[in-house]
Amino acid sequence: MATCVLALVFGFGGALGAVAALHDQLQGQQGADGLTGAPGDAGVAGSDGKNGARGAHGVAGTPGKPGKRGKAAPKTAVSATDIGTADCAGRSVEVVTKARLTKGKQLVVIKKGICLVSPPTSP
Repeated sequence: MATCVLALVFGFGGALGAVAALHDQLQGQQGADGLTGAPGDAGVAGSDGKNGARGAHGVAGTPGKPGKRGKAAPKTAVSATDIGTADCAGRSVEVVTKARLTKGKQLVVIKKGICLVSPPTSP
């Protein structure tokens, strides 16, 4: 009752002063065993925050050292082969000349027949 009267007379500051002064009288009796009660229900899960803006690209690093030189190809006596298409006297082979992707992501391959003719061997 005294807290209410002080709050009416002195406003918010009077209410705080009364609670501080009469703290022992405002406190209720402790329960029979003083144990903590059962835990409450779980709260609602929070939502994930939004990702921040992407940062600027870093500075390019220094180029690496040049790699080792490749090995030389083995020297063999291979004769040139004439590739022709008309009047094939050798072996006919199909070769892919063009390839493209359609809108449905299918590969379209265009083939062309060519003729491989080895040069005559010298005696």
